[in-house]
Amino acid sequence: QYVRNIRDSLAEIDPAGADDYTKNAEAYIQQLTDLDLWIEAQVAVIPLQERILITNHESFGYFADRYQFQMIGTVLPGVSTDAAPSAQQMANLINLISASGAKAIFIEIGANPQLAEQIAGETGVTVVTQVRTHSLSAPGGDAPTYIEMMKHNTAIIVDALR
Repeated sequence: QYVRNIRDSLAEIDPAGADDYTKNAEAYIQQLTDLDLWIEAQVAVIPLQERILITNHESFGYFADRYQFQMIGTVLPGVSTDAAPSAQQMANLINLISASGAKAIFIEIGANPQLAEQIAGETGVTVVTQVRTHSLSAPGGDAPTYIEMMKHNTAIIVDALR
């Protein structure tokens, strides 16, 4: 929908370029459709009951909903990386992880993994620190575009949950 909104806005501002915006939007929508099918195929190797996500903060909700993952908790409450969990929230998350059979906690690149590592020490899960949520890599890196970022994250999640 965002691609369509951008296409329509650009065509409104620059009617002479409308055909180009339409052509480019259609091509990108096809790439996004292909990406969606690719992600579905990748996550299909993980049984539904093992599609469990614990993240640093609430950043994978749409991904979880689209590809049938359960978001059972976050290390930090809410969407801000500045938030700090209470002792009770930490204990509750540890109990949820232990009860669920979760395999990993996913922390975005650059985030402090200290709390996740503490939880992992008590639950035996792996801490995965290479997901990207708010930034792309430099050109030539592992995720220089949105599509490459989604492939990168999907591969990391699938590998950790296999």
